[in-house]
Amino acid sequence: MIKVLVEKFKKLKTNLHIKRTISLVWSVAPKWTAIAIGMVVLESGLFFLSLYFLKLLINAVARTNPSRDHALIYYILAAGGSSVLYAIAKSISAFTTEVQAAKVTEFIDDKIHKSAIELDLAFYESPAYFDILKRAREAGPDKPNAIVTNMIDTIKNGMMLLALGSVLLSIDWLLLPLLILFVVPTMLVRINFAGKLYTWRVNHTSMERKSLYLSGLITSDTSAKEIRSLGLGKYFRSLYLNIRLKLLGERLYISRKSTGNEIITTTLATVGFFACVAYIALGISTGRVTVGDITLFLVVFVQSFTQMQSLSGCITNLYQNNIFVTSVYELFDLKPVITDNQNTIPIPEGNMNVSVKNLNFTYPHAQKPVLRDINLRVPSGKIISIVGLNGAGKTTLIKLLCRLYDPTSGTININDTDIKCFNPSEYRKQVSIVFQDFGRYNFSVADNIRFGNIDGTASVQEIREAAQRSGADGYIKDFPEGYNAMMGRLFEDGHEVSIGQWQKLAIARALFSPARLIIFDEATSALDALAEREFFQSFRERISDRAAIIISHRVSAVQHADYIYVLSGGEIKQSGTHEQLLKMKGDYALLFSKDASKLNPAGINTVT
Repeated sequence: MIKVLVEKFKKLKTNLHIKRTISLVWSVAPKWTAIAIGMVVLESGLFFLSLYFLKLLINAVARTNPSRDHALIYYILAAGGSSVLYAIAKSISAFTTEVQAAKVTEFIDDKIHKSAIELDLAFYESPAYFDILKRAREAGPDKPNAIVTNMIDTIKNGMMLLALGSVLLSIDWLLLPLLILFVVPTMLVRINFAGKLYTWRVNHTSMERKSLYLSGLITSDTSAKEIRSLGLGKYFRSLYLNIRLKLLGERLYISRKSTGNEIITTTLATVGFFACVAYIALGISTGRVTVGDITLFLVVFVQSFTQMQSLSGCITNLYQNNIFVTSVYELFDLKPVITDNQNTIPIPEGNMNVSVKNLNFTYPHAQKPVLRDINLRVPSGKIISIVGLNGAGKTTLIKLLCRLYDPTSGTININDTDIKCFNPSEYRKQVSIVFQDFGRYNFSVADNIRFGNIDGTASVQEIREAAQRSGADGYIKDFPEGYNAMMGRLFEDGHEVSIGQWQKLAIARALFSPARLIIFDEATSALDALAEREFFQSFRERISDRAAIIISHRVSAVQHADYIYVLSGGEIKQSGTHEQLLKMKGDYALLFSKDASKLNPAGINTVT
């Protein structure tokens, strides 16, 4: 049994990263950690002192003529005073532990967000990352508090058990070993259950995420219209319920087996407890123990039993919280590939000419390249369009231009300098993009636009001008609150608008940015034909001397471009002006030929 116990504790120590956890707690709140530990020691010492004076008091009362024993008053005062001090120390200890745990909670919560923000986009295209992130976040803010509390409670219970154990040893040396012998099996059962539960939760994280995804589909406003139109609600609800019932059944099976084993060990512990009581009671007849000993035993032994059960519970809870600790460290240990560093040069001032040379790219964990031998130029003050059928690689190329990924080979340059020579964060400030799946932020109108240059100063006039250039000002001025109006229905007094109006707000955000390269990835797809035509007819004026890239399937968006590159199968197959490309046979003519009868159904669908 001792060997099994040792192995369990070794596994516990390894899984919990005890040294790393203690270092983390100390680094976050060193003062409060020291105070909390000091209060635990003081609380345990006062508890032991109160027990000692209680024993002396009982022995004094048991004497022949206690009324003449002047020490009796001293023992009463000492026992009462130490008990009061113990109660005070216990309250202060609980408060210091709460403060310390709260500081650790906020620190870990912030560090989870920091890690999530700093990681490359590639992590967000990996299911394994989402499993780690879910396990790190799923417990909420109470888990760090529970971890810190469990660690301190383990120390406190251990010290109190040591104090109680010394009292038991003073009565009879067999009592403490017997108590440990009866309580340890229950502890082993609980630790074993915690280990199985941990393994089960790790193995089923992806299934848990699927159930959360289904729940989101059922309850989200984004999918509400389509789910009701297609009658998918009942189907998704059935899928969700089946997954939850499967997970519940497997978890309850583990719990049921553990409960059965715990019933057996708890029964043995209870029998052992009363066996010890009988052993001490028989000691009175032989004179082996005093009346004070037997009285103290009845108090201390029950507390010792309870204390050991509490210690067992603390260790078990620490082991169960392992799923949080391990996953948090898994998240913290993930490092971005593209990071800021000191060995960089400043981004050049003035005109920003972008060139792509011999670029090739393959996604991580993929075998087939998405882009092959890409060469193109985006001069300052010019409008460049990139077109192609769906799946041609246009959005991937945009991700590389934003430096969300680095090329597998080849370079992206600014004025003939590789963008890897610049800090990524500084380079990204020079690129303003409206993605096809642009963000709709439930903030004020002004904030939605200001996010285009979050580090800069934003005047009301500059925000309004950006909205006027995008066409968003036309509906914003109808809001009673104007630019202070809350967007979306997530919060009170919010305004929900059409997808086209949201898109105008996203365009305003891009135009508000001081970036010298603007990228529109299907950024006008939700606008009506008239609004889109008006926007692009004056697009050159809207961007001033900045370089611009337009990705679109609409001829009204690309025909004003100075130069057009046609992507097909990850390669640039054609390039030229709108008129030149219409005369060539290929994807561009297929997409934009005025003779609609020559378009196949796939081409028509692509255009729309």
